[in-house]
Amino acid sequence: MKIAMIAEHANPLPAHRGEAACPASLHVCALSRQLAKRGHRVTVYARRSDPDQPDGRTRMARGVSVAYLDAGPARPMGADQQAEHTGAFGTALASVLDEDAPDVLHAIGWTSGLAALHAQAHSERDQSATPIVQTFHSLNASEQRSGLVHRPERARMETILASRVDHVLVNSTDQQGELARLGVPRHHVSVVPFGVDPDHFTVEGSASTEHWGFRREERARLVSVTSLTEAGGADRLVEAMTRLPEAELLLVSTSEDLGVALDENARRIELLAKEAGVDDRVHLTGPVERKELPRLLRSADVYVSAASYEPYGGAVLEAMACGLPVVATATGATPGAVLHRTSGVLMRFGRPDEVARAVRAVLGTPTMSTAYGIAAVDRARSRFTWQRIAVETELVYERSRPQQSDDEDGHVSDDLLLSGTSH
Repeated sequence: MKIAMIAEHANPLPAHRGEAACPASLHVCALSRQLAKRGHRVTVYARRSDPDQPDGRTRMARGVSVAYLDAGPARPMGADQQAEHTGAFGTALASVLDEDAPDVLHAIGWTSGLAALHAQAHSERDQSATPIVQTFHSLNASEQRSGLVHRPERARMETILASRVDHVLVNSTDQQGELARLGVPRHHVSVVPFGVDPDHFTVEGSASTEHWGFRREERARLVSVTSLTEAGGADRLVEAMTRLPEAELLLVSTSEDLGVALDENARRIELLAKEAGVDDRVHLTGPVERKELPRLLRSADVYVSAASYEPYGGAVLEAMACGLPVVATATGATPGAVLHRTSGVLMRFGRPDEVARAVRAVLGTPTMSTAYGIAAVDRARSRFTWQRIAVETELVYERSRPQQSDDEDGHVSDDLLLSGTSH
């Protein structure tokens, strides 16, 4: 099967090279490689964000190539700026698909889905028989329920897009339920979670000690790979440390653009830790390269997260695969990954007092902590391997059917959809 993976803002090559990468890029990289191992040919189409990115196709792995399309300035842009160029990206995509028609279009992210619909409608060939599968890593409706920013145009586009494509993939039952509340039939939506590489993230291997301030026998070690924004929950974790004098905390930032020294959120967290009197036990570091992350995770005792919303769950899965018991807020994809009181503890709100109680319960019962860690490894390896995620995605491809003519169904036009991305 020839698969066109539309990833407008998720260049997979950094993840392929083992560099720090956003979850969407990691998803595209891992899934495309596993699909290729199953005999498919995958081309990933991404927006050119650097003038040095090559023309034509770049071979990423056997059976996988990456093609950059010109749409707007060749530089990194924020989400709002990126959406303004989705129409141009869709037009460029239509041109390349005319030359190399795929068997399925798989759009990663909502703007990629709009670009895929635009390309299908504006192709010189009849592309109506090519199914479109849409992956939503996050939904603004879910984000709103977790107290995050309401983006009405994006929410409207996501709802329309979900009804237009042939099938929808989401990371969690939370998102499936959200789409059902928006009127999207449940049979039209499949839950295919984020994955983990159990050969890379494993219990066996060395541990890194460079980021810690105390020896392991002196303080229990808590680690969190998270955004340093308020939604990431780092503030609540720092406050929880005032109740956990027996522990130290390492916060690994997921910021893509800035090192900790230049990150305003990092400076805010450092000031908060100093005011709380825990700055000697709270450490911050910037994004960690993929090849080094397992060593860092293995150096900790417990993985903690107090995020308001976690759409991917990838960091939790990686910690589980390294044998860490998890204490995390039951939000987004996390409840699907962590079995409460089997592989960790799920909190309702992630408030500082909740975090402290849950962490103390795990640390205070070594037998339970060990059992959680063993169960976490088993669950990560049995349910969440990228190989299994690829098989489940492949089944969706095979079940997908061509969508009906939009004019006949009375849906809004692709031009109207794309016009909404500029707001």
